[in-house]
Amino acid sequence: MNSFSLDQDPYRDVIVEKVFVTPEMAADMASRNYEHNRDIIKTNLLDIQRMMKNGTFVLSPDALVFDQNGILLNGNHRVTSVIETGLGQWFIVMRNVSHDIGAITDTGKSRTMSDRLNFRGISISRKQCSVIRHALCDISSPTVGTMQYSKNYQDEFVGQQFLRFKDYFDMVASSNYTGPKFNPFFLGAGLKIYAQMRNKEQKGHSFIHGMNAVDRAKHWIEITCLVHPDSNPYNSAYDAAASRIYLAKKEKRETEAGAGYWNDAPSLRKSINAAFKFMNGEPIVRNLIAITSDPFTPLSKLPATALDFSDDEQD
Repeated sequence: MNSFSLDQDPYRDVIVEKVFVTPEMAADMASRNYEHNRDIIKTNLLDIQRMMKNGTFVLSPDALVFDQNGILLNGNHRVTSVIETGLGQWFIVMRNVSHDIGAITDTGKSRTMSDRLNFRGISISRKQCSVIRHALCDISSPTVGTMQYSKNYQDEFVGQQFLRFKDYFDMVASSNYTGPKFNPFFLGAGLKIYAQMRNKEQKGHSFIHGMNAVDRAKHWIEITCLVHPDSNPYNSAYDAAASRIYLAKKEKRETEAGAGYWNDAPSLRKSINAAFKFMNGEPIVRNLIAITSDPFTPLSKLPATALDFSDDEQD
């Protein structure tokens, strides 16, 4: 058990008080919301406003939280509800709180890993967060990346890996590979292709297809997600693995009524199998299987590719 003396109290500067927040006060609080806070969820907002209007909103132990600079860390929905209803409410208010509290605040609506990472100052979308976790996961497990990496204590590792390969995600965004057509498994496999090819290129290795890491990753994404590649012409000798996995995804959707989504562990394993063959330009001589041994070098063991990130930052 930890024992602290009074002068060791890590919360000695935190102020906790009960405050009646008027609409004017709420507007000032909302103007100091932190930069990467998650978007307002309309249904949550309407539920809170309904309680305020019918008089059932009560004092909650879930505090409005402000950091040492007066930035609002927790309570965005409630503050906005006070503004929009014009009805002041009583709240517990905590001030001078560290950003580390982001992992445990907002008990009314649990934060996803992307929410928590944004809270820490890493701007990452929910889809990007899914993609990096699928790319990091152990495919011998019967679960996918979003299940293997979901705990608060894993946030720092996932966030650092995202930053190490942020250039890949910037390329995905600039190429508009962001809509629902772009499956997170295929984007995650594309990251594995990109990162391993970059590492091999730096060591002087060349590939039979003659493409560099950026072009090959984009080619993979376009074939698997769009069927018809735009950036480079399709070559049946080297690109068959990508078209084969696209057809496997399509067949799964058409034959497995109600359960044909490309989002389970066997689908991820097949995606990784196809991606490795595609990276090397290998021909397809048999059906793609759901491998359980990952042929790629783990991302965490590869050098960072983002120019503004140094692996020394992790030490």
